[in-house]
Amino acid sequence: MIRKLFWFPVDRVLITPGFYPGMTMTEQDTAIARKWIKQALHDLEMAEKNIGIEGYDVAAFLSHQSVEKLLKGLVAYSGQPVPKTHFIDELGRTLHLPDEILECIMDLSADYQFSRYPDISDSIPFEQYNETLARQRIASAKNIFDHVSDRTRKIMEDAQ
Repeated sequence: MIRKLFWFPVDRVLITPGFYPGMTMTEQDTAIARKWIKQALHDLEMAEKNIGIEGYDVAAFLSHQSVEKLLKGLVAYSGQPVPKTHFIDELGRTLHLPDEILECIMDLSADYQFSRYPDISDSIPFEQYNETLARQRIASAKNIFDHVSDRTRKIMEDAQ
């Protein structure tokens, strides 16, 4: 019944142990991590492109999303189940990231909701974002990506 709600096969969306027949758990963890990281990189690219169309709120949101997916990829690679959370500060602490990176993460945390929902504050979200703020959010995300670049490079190489 659920299958009819989606245009894609649902059984290909659910990623559980045994999803990749013939792979060890380590190989599965790497494959899952690689998918998260590839999507994270795409989201960061889309955040940057939104600057050009003055989608500053969307750029901030996608900066958060890119970091969330990056961190979930790192969690998956470590062999832990990917948590169903949007709290990137919790993900950062799970990965034992240093305080200066956790500060960048905290810069992005509020954007998950504030950039999208008008009932979070007295203002309309898109009116609160400008180019400077959006660029700051992208810079924070890039700083986080840079900090874990050795790990992500290894994951992408291991998946080859």
